[in-house]
Amino acid sequence: MSRVSVIIPTYNQARFVAATVKSALAQTCPDVEVIVVDDGSTDGTRGVLAAFGDRIRYIYQENKGLSGARNTGFLASQGDGDF
Repeated sequence: MSRVSVIIPTYNQARFVAATVKSALAQTCPDVEVIVVDDGSTDGTRGVLAAFGDRIRYIYQENKGLSGARNTGFLASQGDGDF
């Protein structure tokens, strides 16, 4: 079975990001990594994501926009990519 990478870019979405992460973690794939790229949030996003501990990989970066956040997540991912 392939390892699946779920990349979640976020920017000032503290009130929604927990539900998104919970959904990704609830998938039935046995080998999934969830990477959340915080693209310079100034709200409580970091604190919300800290509650997930080592179940997710949290990456903070200065704001680079949506594409920049996706690219950061892609570069950090370890999924197989062979579908």
